[in-house]
Amino acid sequence: MNNSMDIYSTPEYRKVEAVVQLMVDGRLTSYRVATETNISKMSLATLTKGTSKIKNITYQTALALIDWYEENHEKYGITID
Repeated sequence: MNNSMDIYSTPEYRKVEAVVQLMVDGRLTSYRVATETNISKMSLATLTKGTSKIKNITYQTALALIDWYEENHEKYGITID
């Protein structure tokens, strides 16, 4: 039996995904996120371009993006179900 957790359905993963999607859609610049989170612009650019996957980001980056989501999602009108 496989007891591994499906990370893709967790609220935390979906929050990170929502922030990345805002950058992909052009509603948010990676520069703004980088300056507000101290994540490198290059890391955000690779996520936005799809060259790196959310599942491969560092824990520190994930936490910073989750925090950014928590502080800003209402301003951008985004929610996760």
